[in-house]
Amino acid sequence: MEKMANKWTRNRSNQKKDPRESLEQEILQVKRVTRVTKGGRQLRFTVLILVKKDKSIAFGLARGADVVTAIRKAVKQARKKLTNYFAEPPRTIPYDFRYSFKATEICFRPAPAGSGIIAGGAINLIFKYLGVRDVSAKIIGSNNKLNVVRCTFQALDKITNRRNNW
Repeated sequence: MEKMANKWTRNRSNQKKDPRESLEQEILQVKRVTRVTKGGRQLRFTVLILVKKDKSIAFGLARGADVVTAIRKAVKQARKKLTNYFAEPPRTIPYDFRYSFKATEICFRPAPAGSGIIAGGAINLIFKYLGVRDVSAKIIGSNNKLNVVRCTFQALDKITNRRNNW
């Protein structure tokens, strides 16, 4: 019996570590969605989540029957789209520009050293995760969180000359 116990416990140190341990995630939005059918109301949840692993960042949007399922799906989706935008995080963005997505328009401006991230909502968190210390951004038009996140990621793609399908 003693040998059996050693057989099961000796390889615990060689087990693979969970790759999700270094994953930082922030839930940006949880929406309760109700669909009315002949049988009654069906309740589901939609989750928008921001994920960071090392220097890579992405967002995920998923639906589920409960919040935990929706979060798990959103994280899984975001892990597939992780993108590294900057090798070394810059102090600020290189130039000022405007970017629009649907009814959302965001004006990005470089900021002087020490001014911090002057941006609202999800933009603030995205730049904090990227490591950019000084930037100013203003949301013009719709401030729908999903559209703001998509607009910000498309603007980052434009700055860094990447081609992602957000």
